[in-house]
Amino acid sequence: MLYQLTVEVSKQENTKRTVLKIGGMHCAGCVNSIQRSVSEVPGVNKIEVNLATEKATLEFDQAKVKLESIEKAIEKTGYKVVYEKLILKLGGVSDSTDAERLEKRLRIDGIKSVSVNYGNSQASIEYNSALLSLADIRKKITESGYEILSEDLGVSAQDTESRKLRRLFIVGVVFTVPVILFSYPEVFGSLPLAGTSLAAYSMFAFASIVQFVPGSRFYTGAFRIARMRSANMDTLVVLGTTAAYVFSAFNTFPTPNWHAVYYDAAAVVITFIILGKWMELKTKGRTSSIIRKMLELQPKTARIRKENGEEAEMSVESIQPGDILVVRPGEKIAVDSSIILGTSTVDESMITGESMPVTKKVGDGVIGGTINREGMILAKATKIGSDSFLSQVVKLVEEAMGRKPVLQKLVDRIAGYFAYAVMIVALATFLAWYFATAQYAAGAAIIPAVAVLVVACPCALGLATPTAIMVGMSKGASNGVIFRGGEAMEMLNKISVAIFDKTGTLTEGKPQVTDVIEIKELAAISSTDSNENEISTLALAAIAEKGSEHPLARAIVAHAQNHKVKTGDVSYFEAIPGLGVMATYNNLNLKVGSPAFMKDQNMDISSSKQAIDKLQEEGKTVVIVSVDNAVLGLIGLLDTPKQGARESVLVLKSMGIESVMLTGDNEKTARKIAQMVGIDRIFADVLPAGKVDVVREIQSKGNKITMIGDGINDAPALTASDVGIAIGSGTDIAIEAGKVILVRDNVYDVVTAIEIAKKTVGKMRQNLAYAFMYNAVLIPIAAMGLLYPALAGVAMAASSVSVTMSSLAMKRWTPKRKKLDR
Repeated sequence: MLYQLTVEVSKQENTKRTVLKIGGMHCAGCVNSIQRSVSEVPGVNKIEVNLATEKATLEFDQAKVKLESIEKAIEKTGYKVVYEKLILKLGGVSDSTDAERLEKRLRIDGIKSVSVNYGNSQASIEYNSALLSLADIRKKITESGYEILSEDLGVSAQDTESRKLRRLFIVGVVFTVPVILFSYPEVFGSLPLAGTSLAAYSMFAFASIVQFVPGSRFYTGAFRIARMRSANMDTLVVLGTTAAYVFSAFNTFPTPNWHAVYYDAAAVVITFIILGKWMELKTKGRTSSIIRKMLELQPKTARIRKENGEEAEMSVESIQPGDILVVRPGEKIAVDSSIILGTSTVDESMITGESMPVTKKVGDGVIGGTINREGMILAKATKIGSDSFLSQVVKLVEEAMGRKPVLQKLVDRIAGYFAYAVMIVALATFLAWYFATAQYAAGAAIIPAVAVLVVACPCALGLATPTAIMVGMSKGASNGVIFRGGEAMEMLNKISVAIFDKTGTLTEGKPQVTDVIEIKELAAISSTDSNENEISTLALAAIAEKGSEHPLARAIVAHAQNHKVKTGDVSYFEAIPGLGVMATYNNLNLKVGSPAFMKDQNMDISSSKQAIDKLQEEGKTVVIVSVDNAVLGLIGLLDTPKQGARESVLVLKSMGIESVMLTGDNEKTARKIAQMVGIDRIFADVLPAGKVDVVREIQSKGNKITMIGDGINDAPALTASDVGIAIGSGTDIAIEAGKVILVRDNVYDVVTAIEIAKKTVGKMRQNLAYAFMYNAVLIPIAAMGLLYPALAGVAMAASSVSVTMSSLAMKRWTPKRKKLDR
């Protein structure tokens, strides 16, 4: 057993998770090929490739395989791992030792190569933008004691690809236009050479340039995928356009046969598909850049107050935890900080979705990138760089984007066979037309077959789901909702029951002491001598509860402190989760807890039953204070429902989702709170360990459940539910239990999360329906000879762009509550 445990720990230590940016992918066929090839590498445990983000998320055993070997496996399939280049001019590099030292400091995960030249004080860096941001690199350099004088970011891989496609499109247009003009002498007969042999030979020359210059990328892609014994969009385009081109060339020499020359079919298809790919790259860039733009909210510089009281402006990368920031009205807060002087309101709308400015006072935390609206504040920097809230959001969302939902995995499998199915349909179309014509005319058969090959679009299928998820997750992040993956969205769309933890979720979580009832005098219970100021019900309760972190305990201790009640230290303390505490103080055996706890301790509480019932009927939580197994007194506490709790429950009900309340409190108090927020079904007197049992009980009846809690105390129940929602986590968003994390402590954000999930899943289905309908309608039309290949190419190019644009349209959508807030 020990050996097995040691092996498991060793495996976990050796397992590494990383992300690679991959260039050259066009459709779901490319995705499947890369996944199949890399998964066959020994030591690779898991790989998921996302077409929309062009990233591969990997898990591999470092003891069995190196990252370089995985990169070689990707390159062997014909694709490339993309690294960004950065050139920095540095200050402070005084000799070759400095250069060597900095190189060593920069050899970290995400940086492929680094070279620091002492002669010109220049650093050349190749880095993985999927793992490292420019801010991370700047921070590492400034932490090493060097200054960045200037930056040359070079050209990003996406910009390089965009410019290349633009050039290829221009080449295509220049040589396709004369091909079109010469192809229709009956229309453009006034042109010189129209209808002559020289015109046909010119068409061959122009079409050849289009076929093998702009079209070379399709041949490369088709050859690459063929080596993997697979097929994709490139295969279909190459088969279709090559068939039209070769058939036309065969009928051009030696004497042109004008009735069997279709150069325009091949040239127009290639040119328009290049245009489509260029537009697709642009629109995909817009979807993938939405979340990254959050990082741009952070200002470049900040004003720092030095120890001598002077103020100095410095770059954000140079700020260290503990630095004092001076933020005047209208300025952005540079980094996550804690206010040490002043009061103001802060606009957090661009980060948490809070529409109204939030009042901040001394001791409150503020998020980097938010705007100080009113008074000047001094704030101490707490989190910087990759530890900041914004960086955590971007990291979590990008990790989530790398996880494929079930629907996308299914679509990718279907798309893997799509190209083969289209080739079979195209062959059947050719044969049908060939044998249906009286003279077995190949010319009449080849055009419908080419149209079938060209009009089919696996790209639209591959982009339908990931682009919608990218926009949906970005929309969530801007509204303070963090989804940990597409599966969370899919499941949240299906839920029928929402289980709310009461304390801190439906209620404020800040109970206040309202009643202190003395049942008996201490002298009647114990003969122990004690200070008179330390023998009241409140004093003994506070003494016992001082060591507890429970909200009720904190409320009792705070109430005692506010009333100047002295509290001593106990000699023994034990907390019983969900029930109460036991303690020993001055030889008094104290027990403080719920009525259920006292009954478990075989204590007679019948004398106080009337008072307990009265408090519970008022919606108050009752804490019994006992000394030496006799009831000394009662404390009543009231925790009021949160603003928006009732509205949230009503909206969920209108969505067909039943709300259930789960609490460790007594049934009478729970019922009162439930009535106030509009919940009919409750589970009361549930211990922390019993919450999981309640979740499973409701699941066993066929319900899909979301559990909403604080993500810490409710972690087991959140994990057991279909979708756990951790609410009110603030800047601490790295909560493992919740599949959905709500940044704000606002219960209505549960509704917002469900709305975003439903909208995103609806958009995914809409995109897929469009992609499938497009192929289901146009392939038969092309097979019937009603769609000329040139028009088929236009339709094919437009389909993938339209799917991406459809997803981008979600950016204009606003959740209901946000509309109301305006």
